[in-house]
Amino acid sequence: MNAASAWASGPIRSRSRAGIPSARTASGKRDARSKRIFYRACRPVTDHQLLGSISGWKPKHACYGPAEEGQRKRCPLCRGVVPPSQDQVANYRMKKILAKDTFNPDYERHARMVKQFEAEYGEDWDGTMIEYDSDFVGLPFYVAKAFGRGNLRAVFQWLGKGKVRERVNAKCEEGGNTGLLFIAAMNKHLDLMSYLLLNGADVNILNLEGVSVLTSSCYLADNPLKAVRLYLSWGAELIEKGEQVTKERKQSFCHEISARGHVEVANLVASELGGRRCEIVSAPKTRDDLVGKTCVAEEYVEISDHYRVTMEFTNEVLLLDANKLKRRDRTPQDPGYYVECKNNRLIRRDFKSNEECRTFVASLGSDEEESSEVDPDADAKAEQAAADLLSELGLEDLEGPSSSALKMEKEPAASGKKKKRGGKKKGRK
Repeated sequence: MNAASAWASGPIRSRSRAGIPSARTASGKRDARSKRIFYRACRPVTDHQLLGSISGWKPKHACYGPAEEGQRKRCPLCRGVVPPSQDQVANYRMKKILAKDTFNPDYERHARMVKQFEAEYGEDWDGTMIEYDSDFVGLPFYVAKAFGRGNLRAVFQWLGKGKVRERVNAKCEEGGNTGLLFIAAMNKHLDLMSYLLLNGADVNILNLEGVSVLTSSCYLADNPLKAVRLYLSWGAELIEKGEQVTKERKQSFCHEISARGHVEVANLVASELGGRRCEIVSAPKTRDDLVGKTCVAEEYVEISDHYRVTMEFTNEVLLLDANKLKRRDRTPQDPGYYVECKNNRLIRRDFKSNEECRTFVASLGSDEEESSEVDPDADAKAEQAAADLLSELGLEDLEGPSSSALKMEKEPAASGKKKKRGGKKKGRK
């Protein structure tokens, strides 16, 4: 039984509770229904149904009771109510959608959190909130939903509508500010994860709870070992509440994920260099050729304080002292391999050495500068591709403004052609 079916067979809750209106009275509009489908698809990520695919983590000391009027945050100068942040609004909207599912084991908690927000900020908060920074990029819900179903074409088409490097860190507000990196890990699209990182994605990107993608991925229901290894090689850190975890918290964190059955993951993140890409700074006398080479620390042998490493490019397995290794995280300029996208397909390139890889990456940069001319029809083509994708997914109403604008541009041209043809016919007669 997979995680989705296990969730579906969970305990059935009554449709109404004291003080909480039944969510089954909702109008059931298409976008709301589609979003519930997305959350159900993501829910198998963790048995903490609170955050589902968003982080797999929840505050241990959260307060779910409704806030009193006196508890509302007020400005010390004007005594006006401080508006919610956009992160809080994103969380509220997500919980409101989840609270519509009365069969969800966490229905009561979702509903209480919705009531708490509404009690704290009232009904007139909408449109008044603390905005994100100007560099925030929103990930359209239809893209996140399609991606959650494994539709990579939707992601590539959306990324292609602008500069890829400006969109790789986009977050879906309806999904609790979930980023592309985490959805890729959830669906085990390792090459896509590499593609995003090669194009500048932040390996330590946070969701609205301040949890990093590495922390979230460790809670995935299916074996997340490969995704965790990839993140670690790119320099990912365990972050909770916006801060890197302490040594003590790291130990308890490893116990938690080990108890979930992810023993290999726990052992990997518990050590200092586990899963990290490293450079060999010194080697046995008989292997001076290893100095300066890169490897990946696969396993820590605590008894001898050694790491079992796999050499890059040769796949040779060695046992090296921890003090002979130094972290050398992958970067877009020094990745060790390369993944590119052509015709909505990912192509991985492997090399014989780091020097060859860096030369290839540098050549790509010069090629981009030479081909900097802008296609005047690029926007129209991208809009058409997005409209076709929405039509295919049955989500035409989710991107109404852009798709309707595209239709308005086409209709006058079509009508003009008809009139012109009509005029010619009359002239011939």
